[in-house]
Amino acid sequence: MSEHQAGHDVASRIAALYADDPEFAGAVPSPDVADAMGRKDGLMGVIAAAMHGYADRTALARRSGRVVRDPATGRHTRELLPSFDTLTYAELWQQVGRLAAGWADGADGVRAGDFVATLGFTGVDYAVIDLACMYLGAVSVPLPTGSSAARLAPVVAETGPRILAADVASLDAAVGAVLTSASIERLVVFDYDPRVDDDREAIASARGRLNGRAEVVPLVDEVDRGARLPAAEPYEDGDPDRLVGLIYTSGSTGTPKGAIYTASMITRMWQNARSGLNAGGGSGTPVFVLHYMPMSHVNGRAWLVNGLAAGGTGYYAARGDMSTLFDDIRLARPTVLSLVPRICDMVYQRYLLEADRVGRTGTPRPQAEATASARVRDDMLGGRIVFALCGSAPLSEAMHTFTASLLGTPIIDCYGSTETTRAIVVDQVVRCPPVTGHRLADVPELGYFSTDKPYPRGELRVKSVGLFPGYYQQPEVTARAFDEDGFYRTGDVFAETAPGRLVYVDRMNNVVKLSQGEFIAVSGLEALYTTSPHIAQIYVYGSSEQAFPLAVVVPDAERLGRADDDAVRTAVLDSLRELAHGAGLHAYEIPHDVVVERQPFTVANGLLSGAGKILRPALKERYAPRLERLYADIAAGRAGQIAALRAAGGKVTPLDAVRAAAQITLGCPSSLVRAEAAFTDLGGDSLSAHTFSTVLEQILDEEVPIQVILQPSSTLARIAERLGRPARDAREARPTFASVHGGDAHEVRAADLTLDRFLDGRLLATGRGARPGPASVGNVLVTGATGYLGRFLAVDWLRRVRETGGRLTCLARATDDGAARQRVLACLRAAVADPADWFDAAAERHLTVLAADVSAPRLGLAETAWESLAEQTDQIVHAAALVNHVLPYRSLFAPNVAATAELIGLALTGRAKRFAYVSTVAAAMLPDGSFLDETADIRTVSPVRPLDDSDANGYATSKWAGEVLLREAHERAGLPVTVFRPDMILAHSSLPGGLNLTDRFSRLLLSVLTTGMAPRSFYGIDRDGNRSRAHYSGLPVDFTAAAITALSAGNEDGYVTYNAVNAHDDGISWDEFVDWLIEAGHPIARFDDHRQWHMRTEAALRGLPDHQRRLSLLPLMRAYARPGVPRAGSAVPATRFSTAVGALGVGEGRVPSLSPPYLAKCVADLRLHGLL
Repeated sequence: MSEHQAGHDVASRIAALYADDPEFAGAVPSPDVADAMGRKDGLMGVIAAAMHGYADRTALARRSGRVVRDPATGRHTRELLPSFDTLTYAELWQQVGRLAAGWADGADGVRAGDFVATLGFTGVDYAVIDLACMYLGAVSVPLPTGSSAARLAPVVAETGPRILAADVASLDAAVGAVLTSASIERLVVFDYDPRVDDDREAIASARGRLNGRAEVVPLVDEVDRGARLPAAEPYEDGDPDRLVGLIYTSGSTGTPKGAIYTASMITRMWQNARSGLNAGGGSGTPVFVLHYMPMSHVNGRAWLVNGLAAGGTGYYAARGDMSTLFDDIRLARPTVLSLVPRICDMVYQRYLLEADRVGRTGTPRPQAEATASARVRDDMLGGRIVFALCGSAPLSEAMHTFTASLLGTPIIDCYGSTETTRAIVVDQVVRCPPVTGHRLADVPELGYFSTDKPYPRGELRVKSVGLFPGYYQQPEVTARAFDEDGFYRTGDVFAETAPGRLVYVDRMNNVVKLSQGEFIAVSGLEALYTTSPHIAQIYVYGSSEQAFPLAVVVPDAERLGRADDDAVRTAVLDSLRELAHGAGLHAYEIPHDVVVERQPFTVANGLLSGAGKILRPALKERYAPRLERLYADIAAGRAGQIAALRAAGGKVTPLDAVRAAAQITLGCPSSLVRAEAAFTDLGGDSLSAHTFSTVLEQILDEEVPIQVILQPSSTLARIAERLGRPARDAREARPTFASVHGGDAHEVRAADLTLDRFLDGRLLATGRGARPGPASVGNVLVTGATGYLGRFLAVDWLRRVRETGGRLTCLARATDDGAARQRVLACLRAAVADPADWFDAAAERHLTVLAADVSAPRLGLAETAWESLAEQTDQIVHAAALVNHVLPYRSLFAPNVAATAELIGLALTGRAKRFAYVSTVAAAMLPDGSFLDETADIRTVSPVRPLDDSDANGYATSKWAGEVLLREAHERAGLPVTVFRPDMILAHSSLPGGLNLTDRFSRLLLSVLTTGMAPRSFYGIDRDGNRSRAHYSGLPVDFTAAAITALSAGNEDGYVTYNAVNAHDDGISWDEFVDWLIEAGHPIARFDDHRQWHMRTEAALRGLPDHQRRLSLLPLMRAYARPGVPRAGSAVPATRFSTAVGALGVGEGRVPSLSPPYLAKCVADLRLHGLL
């Protein structure tokens, strides 16, 4: 249906309603009342004008009910009736006045400026309380519905309310809030019926828990008391900026913040709404609205005002769980429908059910769908909707089209926020007024720029009439909410497709608005979910067109590395739900399905920043197509499953139907939808329970009450029982970060890292008795041979064993030994300049390669392979590690710490062995910035390591942990250990192309050359304006490998540590490197202002072609934001290393210095790799 046709249908429907519906005709906004409201200046004058002007009209209505006695239990409950009890404007105003009189009575009564907080579902009583606050000049604080006491605590503490009003359903949380508050004097209970046993018992329980801490009073008693007192005077002080209310927003992003609503803002809301709806091409259309949105949401409050200001009627949904929503709409017959996508989805499900019913009579499908549309519109939705809008989250295009067609009215798309107080973009057009100015600001961290093509994109910033003045008691947060020119930062990204025409693109601040209008803070969820032992990394993905998030998960290699994807999904989803339940999350914060990704997110693949944070635009670009297909598959599978289940008829058992309905509704894998699972445990909430019930009805023609579905004790099996048809080689778990250090550890201790937590105690006891090996090294095991340093170590050892007649064994991850051998051979050949001369023959005779996993139990080897290694190996050279400067220690525990322990176990099994360990110089750094010397016991000098997000903290700590374990292995079992702590391992001094493209040195060199920019000094300028003398302590990889091989071979029984660094005080640093590059003819501009260089370099790197950008310094730019600390030589003591190098004649018998020819060779390597 076209917009023009829909508008014509609305105009015709309005004309018919005027002619045939007396209630509709009698609710037209009065021009006289509207004029009177417009002439008033003060808030109470405007409200009173509406209340008096429409005194005899129906203002509000609640569902009728009666109290009935259950013959089985004898308990009294409230039963809904198919009608509404109404309250006129005069009666509403009388109730407000009486409550105000009761609250204002006495010396300790409520006064202007006092705070009153309200918690509960929207309703007549809630409206009375809110209006009474304005009557007295008190500040209304609506609390988020359904919040726990813990979530309420910061708001209550910040506002200090004297009164907390709560409905019966929220009493438990309300009592918890009172118990933590020093300000609340009275707990007022609304929506309370003393004849209902549950209500009466709830109040008794509240009084018992509070034990006199605060008075617990039913609202009806407060109103009755006020009726016996003199009337209170409506408060009016003429101050337009007086605080009237707070609406707390964005609690999902951190601490909630209360948006200030002033008297003038609320006054303007009432005055702007006094003319009624603009529907069918004209204004003044009567307002009949069904209230179901919470009063803590700006839309819920706005529609209360929109109805009362125009002389309309507000009908209230009977239950907060939405279980009665369509009965409420049918009885209320609203003229306006304020939509969220989830409600549209519920309407769509009803439509499908109705179309299916009509179709079963033999009616052709097109006619069945037309009949279903008419029945849903005219019967279920009341038949007089003339105005519909969606302002909470955008509808998908398909749902927008369907809903507009079914309702026969255009769907107005509104964009606004709590802070703007009203819609500022309507149907993609900026509204002027209220907007007085708008702009799009670049969001470089998310990749949105005003220069984007074909349309500029950026964060929408606005100036607007009625814009909030700030957040209560949070001046710093308020200051950040506005830019330097006074524009409010909306936090939403738009594309401007034409002047004043804005299309919504994305949400900033890692917050996603789902289809029901709820926000999820994906960064916070990711932080929680990565605490799962099954998850190494996770990316949570949501869409404003969907009701639930999905996720991409990199499984924990230790626990799930060998499991298939289905097993991983089951384990991960179970874990997500367990964590969410423990953290008290909402159902919509739990991913309903996951994509299993075996490759970690890394800086190298562009999915992590240099600070270790996931890069959302890159992740979205890579995974969004798969995730959107998963959404589509879930939706398509739903319709197909329902059709198949219906076709199966009586062959489907109730339990099968219930499980299928749960899977269809929640999008869970079938493996999770077990009979013993509760619907809520699977991520269900009240709205999805409604859909679940509808799906069951489609399948079995039987209805399950939503209350039954939502009961925690209602497992799927129990739900099925309610339906009419009768329901037809073992090793202990590997050590983990949590088991060794504690799950929430913020620092790690050497005392935690004892070998008996990793190895069998008997092995430690017998280690000193291991059968002695030969005096010289014959057979060597090298780990990490596919890594950068490891391949050169393996080549050096292959040369040695070729001469001694021994064997070199290398380990590599692969499906089998053959594939592992191919991997290792390819890496080793790349590390040899002339492989044809000797390499192939040596590899054939002296190289064994095993498919293995160093972090797995027994290295993932078969028993015979393990025993053979234990019996035949003379020396272990452990160079394997997950080298990552941004991953936390927890993530590196298995590959770097547990793996080292596993190799220690191998070293202590069978014949005696020597152990060479490649650590890092960062493991020797102390808190004051100094470094351990080469003789200290790392356990005593560095007993505790903090865990934080500083550069390389996780990697350095994992290597420190390895040293701690090796110290104990030497001490307790006599294991000879040689530890090497290298600094930066640089390019090979002669092998063409032999450099590590992903290390920091190569990245910085490439970035300087491609951008042609460098700071005047990487180390800052001294007081005289000169460059500081500094030193760069990296060493070529070939020298480092040769030193490790030579120095480790001679240690037969001791524990020796070498700080393998270039410690020359030679003044050679990155400043000299740039000098050499300029002298070699490379055009490089130097910047005196380091910040200017940093900013311009980062911008230039972003513009590089992909193959250069991925290997540039971009992920590590944060480390170069400030000049480095200049050191004339190395801060790392390396006397033992230098002496040993000279004694054994490693290289030229001395630690080499870096030189212009060496740097030129590195540049040539970059060019050889096609990067220059």
